[in-house]
Amino acid sequence: MSQKKWKFNVIDVIAVVLILAVAVFIATKVGGKITGGSSDMVPIRYTVLAEAQPAAIAESVQDYIPGSLMASGTRYDIQVVDVQSQPTLVLGPDGTWVEDPNHVDLTFTVEGQIEKADVLVATAGTQEIRIGKEIILKTEYLEFEEAVVTSVEYPSADSAQ
Repeated sequence: MSQKKWKFNVIDVIAVVLILAVAVFIATKVGGKITGGSSDMVPIRYTVLAEAQPAAIAESVQDYIPGSLMASGTRYDIQVVDVQSQPTLVLGPDGTWVEDPNHVDLTFTVEGQIEKADVLVATAGTQEIRIGKEIILKTEYLEFEEAVVTSVEYPSADSAQ
């Protein structure tokens, strides 16, 4: 049996070029989502309120700021950068609001980068960030399960507003 030698023609060259172009296109699209390409990132700053926390926690929390957000054992490039403490107000026996000596309200400031998309759905880790949404605020050393997003800003991101 004799073997035929295969020769390249113009159509074969075009087919190979098209296959390579498609492979490169797919690799850049999928690779950009996996690595979270920095060119597609938008800055975000938001605040989170954790109400009626034990007063003893307020001072301890300061020791662990700044801290990276975490979810499912993964650290994200989003930081809790500040925390402010305010007295928790409760209704007193005479119907007036009084400070609760045993509890404080903690307001956390969080900053980082999120992926830019056609419709901006801000996510920090695996959680959507929207005003009024209850989230879990979690770092390596802190966790507040009943925290509410109170503000969201996109500094220097004109297209995100």
